[in-house]
Amino acid sequence: MSLWSRLFSRRKRMMEALEQDIRDFIERETQDNIERGMSPEEARYAALRKFGNVTRVKEEAREVWSFCWLEQLWQDVRFGLRTLRKSLGFTCVAILTLALGIGANTAIFSLIDSVMLKMLPVERPDQLLQVQMRDPRWGDRAGGTFTNPLWEQVRDHQDVFSSAFAWGEDRFDLAQGGPVRLVNGLWVSGEFFDTLRLRPSAGRLIVASDDWRGCTGVAVLSYGFWQEHYGGDVRAIGSTLTLSGHSVEVIGVAPRGFYGMEVGEKFDVAVPVCFTAFFDGRESRLDARDWWWLRVAGRMKDGMEVGRAKTRLAAISRTVFMGALPQRWSSESQKGFLKRTLTGAWAQTGPISDVRHQFEQPLDILMAVVGLVLLIACANIASLMLARGAARHKEIAVRQALGARRARLIGQLLTESILLSTAGALLGILFARWGASLLVGYMSTARDAVFLDLSLDGRVLAFTVATAVLTGVLFGLLPALWSTRVPLISAMKGTQAIDDGRRVGLHARKWIVAAQIAFSLVLLVAAGLLLRSFAKLATLDIGFDRDNVLLVRADLRVAKVPADQQIALFENIENRLRALPGVISAGRSLISPIEGGGWSQTIRTDSPVPLAGVDTETWLNCVSPGHFQTLRMRLLAGRNFTSADIRTAPAVAIVNQTFARRFFAGLSPLGRTFRLESSSGQFGPPIQIVGLMNDSKYESVREETHPTAFFPATQAGEHFRGEIFELRTAIPPSALVGPIQAAVAPVNKEIPLDFRTLADQVNDSMVQERLLALLSGFFGALALLLAVIGLYGTLSYLVTQRQAEFGIRMALGAMPGSILGLVARDLGAVLAGGLTAGILISLAATRVLQQMLFGLGPRDTATMLLAAGALTAVALLAGYVPARRATKVDPMGALRYE
Repeated sequence: MSLWSRLFSRRKRMMEALEQDIRDFIERETQDNIERGMSPEEARYAALRKFGNVTRVKEEAREVWSFCWLEQLWQDVRFGLRTLRKSLGFTCVAILTLALGIGANTAIFSLIDSVMLKMLPVERPDQLLQVQMRDPRWGDRAGGTFTNPLWEQVRDHQDVFSSAFAWGEDRFDLAQGGPVRLVNGLWVSGEFFDTLRLRPSAGRLIVASDDWRGCTGVAVLSYGFWQEHYGGDVRAIGSTLTLSGHSVEVIGVAPRGFYGMEVGEKFDVAVPVCFTAFFDGRESRLDARDWWWLRVAGRMKDGMEVGRAKTRLAAISRTVFMGALPQRWSSESQKGFLKRTLTGAWAQTGPISDVRHQFEQPLDILMAVVGLVLLIACANIASLMLARGAARHKEIAVRQALGARRARLIGQLLTESILLSTAGALLGILFARWGASLLVGYMSTARDAVFLDLSLDGRVLAFTVATAVLTGVLFGLLPALWSTRVPLISAMKGTQAIDDGRRVGLHARKWIVAAQIAFSLVLLVAAGLLLRSFAKLATLDIGFDRDNVLLVRADLRVAKVPADQQIALFENIENRLRALPGVISAGRSLISPIEGGGWSQTIRTDSPVPLAGVDTETWLNCVSPGHFQTLRMRLLAGRNFTSADIRTAPAVAIVNQTFARRFFAGLSPLGRTFRLESSSGQFGPPIQIVGLMNDSKYESVREETHPTAFFPATQAGEHFRGEIFELRTAIPPSALVGPIQAAVAPVNKEIPLDFRTLADQVNDSMVQERLLALLSGFFGALALLLAVIGLYGTLSYLVTQRQAEFGIRMALGAMPGSILGLVARDLGAVLAGGLTAGILISLAATRVLQQMLFGLGPRDTATMLLAAGALTAVALLAGYVPARRATKVDPMGALRYE
């Protein structure tokens, strides 16, 4: 027998016993009264009066039974379902409204959970600690990337971890020449998988014996890559995979559900760190002491506390940094390097990744936005429930007269509210699954797809349940309290008490609508700020023309072109591309605009006012003469590069306006020279400035323009083996992909080509701003719609309740304009209160948007006025229809009603 069946049987027995006791008492009292001379009918009434309210006695008796709350809950659920079924229109509207609100909150929280809270899918992630370094010059910020010599020093000298590991990320090309087929690669030390205690899905994983100097390389596939490219066939084990022109043997498949250490990314192929020697050529990352590309973490020993682990890491810092001291650095830089110390940070949710760093604050802002949307939705439903409560006054009064206590009735009404919010949450989960996937798509770019594990876990489910319960209480408590405050006698008569209650409910609805207007104004102000900020970014003059420019990246690491042939090969390819039909102009550069990376060095000029420190840092690039023409950058003075600017000729450069202003304020930079500081701290030969170019953005659209110097590509060093061709086209850029491949193949068919438009590259750099602007605009519009619906409903209800009053006024001679004024007065009071509160809240709340804005402040007056004006206009439009209806009241009909 089930637990519920046993409880039901016990309840039935106890109820039968209770009813029998009540009957026995009444029968004894009745018999005693008959013996005193009363008639049987009088005797029974007297016995009932002595006993009291039978129903209340039964209720009080049941309250002391342990299962009473469960029985009451079941009764309330059944009654609530029947009540909601009778009002299908209200129920459907409420559920859909709540589904949107709860679904939006669940969607954003699921992203927050995936980006910041979800544990790594490994054994005992709470034991993982990431090794970081601190530098006195960095303040509170800690660095997370290491060189390979630093990693080896940490591995050999640490006594904190039972096992430590290192990893780095890269992109591998599966194609062998032609268009690239990039996959996400993971460099791992031999201890990586063992330390994380992972077990293979097939084959074996990389171990320490696979990671040694001179290794030939092996590969471990991710489970998803194995399924997608090999169909889950075990024959993939032992096969050969070509990664950027290098062959490796596939030895195993990582476990299902493990996507790597970095949040927002998933690896496809993992290879040992030692295999980088084949990719790097003469100067390998394995020995380079200034190539920062690895992260380090470990599993703490049993009993090791975090504080003690940090202390031990700090203690070995001097030895570690001394053993990996960059020999080519200047003596001053080496002294600063030796002042660094090691520390640790929890890695149970993964290290601080680019996705986490980029979207942590936007997701927090969106969480606040959707929370306000849910509050507005709750206010709407609370307003509807107040209207329903007015119609249920007589029903509730009858139930109270029959013995139901007020607390019991409030509980039953709250159960109805929670049933609504639960149904909304169930539907909202479906919206959340769809919405979260859609948001991940907006967070991704054409080149860098964001991957997040959006599977439901305990936190997301607990958040949804808590939100559903809290929402039900939030919009149900006030109507429940108000609906049960009814004088029984007058409510039973259905007269003044109900009218008084309706007036009280109407005042409550006015305050609710005023709150909706206030919250809506906050959202509209935030949306306006973010939309205007994004518009400023999107229309900003960035110093070049991004439209109809195709970027073609060519990497000579795979083609293995000798260093002495690289310049001639690049010029040959550029000439071929320039001759293609549909190409207006062509150029090439080492770094394309808004690429996200950069090259900067300290310089020394012959300026009469020399600068020092960070003021001397300058951003650099190597370009061909066609670069400026292709990007339509303006040469303001001097000359462009020519074919005479070869490696054996004197070094020359073109600088931008910011460079000229900083280093030669008030003077022409043409003919002047500057020198580059090398890694040893020495300054190189003089470089003569031959041209002045207009300012343009370098790394980011948001940045303050950097002082920038451009060098001829023909004077670039041998270590620049990858360049980007820029083609301005008269036809859609995508139509040139095939002809470009055909043009490059005769030169060297092994050169991998990666295609991208400059417009996409610039737009992808603003993905965070675009996401915030789009979603804040959508939720702001949704909040405005909900507020307008609430305002329209309240005014319509007001007009209906005051219909008799308006009719009498008109019968006594009132003009339609005065009736319109009465409604407008109520509208104005609600609107003024909501706008005032909304402006005050906005002034305090929008400060959190400071870092997300561009070109305007968080208290921008114009934005607030526009938001308040838009809300006022829409509110007046919503109030016009009920106000007009008030002027159409028939006086004779109103008098007959009265």
